[in-house]
Amino acid sequence: MISRRNLLIILAVLIGGLGVFIYQITRNPYGDLFSLPEGVVLTHEQQEEFDQAKAILEKNPKDPNALITIAQVKYAVQDLMGAEKAYLAALELQPTNTLILNNLGDIYYQQKEYQKSEEMFLRIIDSNPKWINAYRILSSIYRYHIKDKYQDVEEILLKGIEKNKELTGEAPVDFYSMLGVFYQETGQKEKAIEAYEKVLELDPTNEGARIEIERLKQSN
Repeated sequence: MISRRNLLIILAVLIGGLGVFIYQITRNPYGDLFSLPEGVVLTHEQQEEFDQAKAILEKNPKDPNALITIAQVKYAVQDLMGAEKAYLAALELQPTNTLILNNLGDIYYQQKEYQKSEEMFLRIIDSNPKWINAYRILSSIYRYHIKDKYQDVEEILLKGIEKNKELTGEAPVDFYSMLGVFYQETGQKEKAIEAYEKVLELDPTNEGARIEIERLKQSN
């Protein structure tokens, strides 16, 4: 049976250990965020950026720019899980930051987590609807990876065209090209022709669109 004296000693050790743990967590709430995969060697510039960001976060754990820097360095050396963790920490501080959302969406896309990637790019469209890349990636996700949302390709591209015309006065030519492909794949020949004609209207030198129009008009 443990004596009262020994019990007090054990409790003191446990409490002391808990205090050290709490201190470490408070000092560095991001755990192993500052570690890199075994064998990874940073360039001199990357190491400087990493060390500067680490020093900032040790003083102010809620500095989003330092977290983004850590994430960018980790991404550059293909530590995607580490980059994801850093970006998620930054996202808690800046939930509508387009750069963070875009880069998280890219990481999830590379990791084949397409629903998570979709979520990030949809959040961009809600907060920054003229961010063209979001529409492009979403159309790719729906076309190739989330098959039950294939029909959403048309909606997302039309939304991208509408929003960009409203905000910038013009729409990206490739959105019409992608619409043309979608309409061809879904057997909507007239709509495909209209989409490719819009491509030529915006870019008269686009021979690919001209060829597709001729081929569609000649088909039965």
